[in-house]
Amino acid sequence: MRKGLYVLLLSGLFLLTVLFLHQVRQDRVQQYLEHASTLLQATYDASLERYALAMDTFYADLTRQPELIHLFHLGVNADNHSERALLREELYQRLLPHYQDLVRRGISQWQFHQADGTSFLRFHAPGVHGDSLAEIRPSLRRLQEQPEACYGFEVGRFFIGFRFIQPLMLNGQMIGSMETAVSFARIRQTLASLSPRQTFIFLLERSTVESVLVGGPQDRLQPALISPDFLLHTDSLNDALNQELPLETLRHSLAAQPGIRQQLKTGKPFATATYHQGTGYAVAFIPVQTLTGGLGGYILSIHPAPLLTGLQWEFYTMLVVSLLVTLLLGSMLLHLHQQRHAILVQKYRLDAIGAAVGEGIYVLDREGRTLYVNRAVSRLTGYNEQKLYQENLHQLLHQHEENEQPLQQCPIFSNAIKGITYEGDEQFKTRTGELLPVVVTSQPMIERGQITGVVTVFRDISDRKEAERKLKLLATTDSLTGLSNRRAFLERLHEEQRLSRRLGHPSSLLMIDFDHFKRINDEYGHNTGDLVLQHFASLARSCLRETDSIGRLGGEEFAILLPGTGLEGAVQLAERLRHLLELTPTETADGLIPMTLSIGVTTLHANDTGSSELLSRADAALYQAKSGGRNRIEVRN
Repeated sequence: MRKGLYVLLLSGLFLLTVLFLHQVRQDRVQQYLEHASTLLQATYDASLERYALAMDTFYADLTRQPELIHLFHLGVNADNHSERALLREELYQRLLPHYQDLVRRGISQWQFHQADGTSFLRFHAPGVHGDSLAEIRPSLRRLQEQPEACYGFEVGRFFIGFRFIQPLMLNGQMIGSMETAVSFARIRQTLASLSPRQTFIFLLERSTVESVLVGGPQDRLQPALISPDFLLHTDSLNDALNQELPLETLRHSLAAQPGIRQQLKTGKPFATATYHQGTGYAVAFIPVQTLTGGLGGYILSIHPAPLLTGLQWEFYTMLVVSLLVTLLLGSMLLHLHQQRHAILVQKYRLDAIGAAVGEGIYVLDREGRTLYVNRAVSRLTGYNEQKLYQENLHQLLHQHEENEQPLQQCPIFSNAIKGITYEGDEQFKTRTGELLPVVVTSQPMIERGQITGVVTVFRDISDRKEAERKLKLLATTDSLTGLSNRRAFLERLHEEQRLSRRLGHPSSLLMIDFDHFKRINDEYGHNTGDLVLQHFASLARSCLRETDSIGRLGGEEFAILLPGTGLEGAVQLAERLRHLLELTPTETADGLIPMTLSIGVTTLHANDTGSSELLSRADAALYQAKSGGRNRIEVRN
């Protein structure tokens, strides 16, 4: 009896041990797969962001050439076919070098659409145009309702890939759009360059593709084994077959796994493991969103995972060990020690994976407690790892004067807790108190179908923000004097006219021109003339308030806007400025160069229909000052 009870007790203990080891293995495998899925998502987002930033820069360069936008507008509105063809050819020839540069970057699709979605010019097929695309391209219909830049996956009649669409605006109205497109093959190459040990395959959502795609591209699609609702892009399959990977065996193994078809329908990222000849493989599925927010397909990543192989062999080994431990109770302590050591090794491996990623990654639970941070978070923010774990990470990084909101209202956290992926530009506070511009992506962390926390990935975009600031400065500043250029000053003048009419306060405008400035350039040279203009700009700034605006309209002609200043005050300022320049000659290598000013003064009228009437009055007053002997002030009101 005792022997039977003893055997029964040992059998029960061994069974419990087997169940425990199986659960430990499943948890560790799931932990690794979730981490692999997160890393793949970050890699995919980084790949798309790289092209999106390149396309934004390309579009910004194009919009700085208004003559091209005007040429496109003329072509779209041409009265007859021959005139439109000539304008289309001119636009094609002028932009051909840009297209050749895009092709060198791997972007072969570039076209312009009319506002109604009709194709106007395809650089990759210049002879094909005039076909209506809006009926099969939801992105173009969306652009008509919301004329703003967008990018994402979309299927066309003859092309499958990622499109980047920018509206073309003229006088505040959308006159058309510009589209560039990157094939999945190119995205796959980018992904492979970031993760060279992985194989990438594209699964397309079947109903979306078959309702739009026609012709040759359909020949490169075949039904996916894992689900009849998806098609397999054979180009990516052929490339994968050329790699040292038992792909056909793995595909059949995945098709036999229960639950994958249902997971594919959710449109959410997930990962699974499969095994072949004792080797473990990690398989991650990242959803590809269409331009309209729907599910366009999945990017499937397969790579050998020595960790999974090790976990499987470790499981079988531990079964044997557990049997021996059950029979020899004295060795139990040794087994527990080995188990603890194995868990620590696993943690170090996961930490090493996180440390290899350049973006900052942190994980919070539902209460905002820190579960995980990688080394990049410390490097980017300056906080040590201990403080990041101990402190409230939201208050530490994201809570500052420009973003005073509790954790539950923070979009980075609250959207992910609701199961919504959040992407956007934010500012994180560093250890020194400086604000670091970052682009953030946060996603829900899902365990056993429940949202248990938030995974956040962020990247430093300081260089991009600085480039945008410099571009804005170059677009609004006169390079010689540092004053506002003509366009920026006229925009400020137009804004003040609206404010003056609405609020009823007086404002004045001074039009300034140098007397006999040509003599300076003729006698001393243009470099000396530039010194005189810079000297005047410095003196003028010293006379003005912070609310006043001064701009160089061209050559030696300047204008000063005095908000809230009536005619009397404007004349007083003009006299002070005229007198100051007369008494303060410009110091140059050729000696002191005296100069005088002629100034025309006028005030803003509520019935002015635009800035042209105001400028005409100021010009008339300036002309009267010059005609009256120069070095004087005249008023035209």
